[in-house]
Amino acid sequence: MESALSVRVGMYSTLSELGAQLPDVSPQLVVLSLIDTSSEACANVLKDVSEFASGRPVIALASTNDVGLARATIGCGAKGYIPVTMGFEIAIEVMRFVLAGGTYVPPDCLLVTDHSVAVSAPSPQLYFLTSRELSVVRAIQQGKPNKIIANELNMCLSTVKVHVRNVMRKLNAKNRTEVAMISMKA
Repeated sequence: MESALSVRVGMYSTLSELGAQLPDVSPQLVVLSLIDTSSEACANVLKDVSEFASGRPVIALASTNDVGLARATIGCGAKGYIPVTMGFEIAIEVMRFVLAGGTYVPPDCLLVTDHSVAVSAPSPQLYFLTSRELSVVRAIQQGKPNKIIANELNMCLSTVKVHVRNVMRKLNAKNRTEVAMISMKA
């Protein structure tokens, strides 16, 4: 990973290992392995990730594409969630994206599988969005690109782009992935 990214990467399987090595090593990126870790242990690890990483971007490497774990990981301050099923080359690109300031979860983690969630009323935290912006957010949660959103919502592509930009500003999100994650937590 270090040679592919040309940066110092720290790989840790436990928080105690991370805490013990960080003073001596100065990685630009922390990759925390959650493989073969129970869900209870994952929850405990994720609670302390941001404290140990001290401002460094953290990516969780997991054995499966678990929507709940992905959301919990990002909710705890990690900047990425990579299931090992996604392949090395894609994982490297995700790490580059995170190092550039982005946040990443696999697109299928953003898809709404429970249709009652998709049509439910917005939470109080999303009431400051217009109804059209909220429609765009729901489409972003489903992983739809702007062109499809424009077609389905009978809007011009430029109008969708304006709505996406306004939503990102209102939610203080850097990209579409963050829009989906923030709005799903709200």
